[in-house]
Amino acid sequence: MGVTTLQQVLNPLTLVGLIHDVVRGVPSDLLPEAFLRPNRTVDGVLATYNRVEGTRQLARLVQYGGASKARGQQGISKQPVTLLHTFEHQNHEPSVLVNLLSEDSPTRQDMGRQTVARQVQEFGQLFRNLRMSCVYSVLASGAIYYDDDGYLLPGPSGAFETVDFGVPAGNQGTLDPLGTGEPILNEPWNDPTQDLSQQIRELKKAAIKLTGYKLAHAFYGENIPSYFYKNSVIQAAIHGSAVLAEQVARGIEVPAGLMNLQWHPIYEAFYSKADGTLVDWYDPDTIVFTPEPGPEWWEVIEGTYPVPVSPSYAADAESALDNLRQVAGPFSYAKVTDDPAGILHYAGDTFLPVLKVPKAVYIAKVPTT
Repeated sequence: MGVTTLQQVLNPLTLVGLIHDVVRGVPSDLLPEAFLRPNRTVDGVLATYNRVEGTRQLARLVQYGGASKARGQQGISKQPVTLLHTFEHQNHEPSVLVNLLSEDSPTRQDMGRQTVARQVQEFGQLFRNLRMSCVYSVLASGAIYYDDDGYLLPGPSGAFETVDFGVPAGNQGTLDPLGTGEPILNEPWNDPTQDLSQQIRELKKAAIKLTGYKLAHAFYGENIPSYFYKNSVIQAAIHGSAVLAEQVARGIEVPAGLMNLQWHPIYEAFYSKADGTLVDWYDPDTIVFTPEPGPEWWEVIEGTYPVPVSPSYAADAESALDNLRQVAGPFSYAKVTDDPAGILHYAGDTFLPVLKVPKAVYIAKVPTT
């Protein structure tokens, strides 16, 4: 194995590559990849997006050759946002620096490279967890909450800052998105005789009327499969379809295609608080219904942050500026410290998942007796 210089190992391109590999690793069994895929990059931390309401109205008829009728623009407003930004550092032990400087020993250098790569990937896992958890938070509550020390919170209690996308009250709970005064989820889901499929059909119909977006995904809490297993109407639908029945026979809790929706066991989503407490993102009786993710209603924006392109010290201010470049989204760089000698590694991310059409998401809490 050839000799590797310290500059090559600590080059930000190398470290950013490792961080990106981790951040982009989307678990396919919880979220469709499109919910985490960046759609747009902006300079810095400030951005705007178009909040879209949509319309169900019709154009007016006129006589052929007649004058056009005036129509004002409706349903679109620009929303300024400040992206989320995270920035942390860690120290690599002096022994790593010693190994990386051992140009006469490829074996020791390889040990140093492997140690750096492993620690960078573990470090990067924190930022991957944050991105995913922010998406879970938006889908679970329509908002992102964090405390005054920068720790993400599962709800508004103790929140120092809130990013609230304004999901209407009618799109939460037992669901009355059209404001009829009658909830769509109007019968208990743990009653095996209730026609749960009819409730879902009513919701899909209401979604088309409200926004025009067809529902495509259902992210369910851990109690939902049990309600389906015991429900006579749902079971009849499953057993009446060879495709659905085959999936259940293979151990899939809720088969893809049931009620023409893709079902995801989102109850597996959790995170660990600073004190080690494990927190579930979703109530056991929750189902979050969404359209197919797309830039019309959902967006992940990445901001940029200046990072040095070399771990070397700069001779003057002008040289220091020449040593910086803007990195979009996840970033990582390191420098050699001299008191004590070692490697100080920095990493962070600048991003925001954006719910551009708040009415497109339905955060249901199914009723029970």
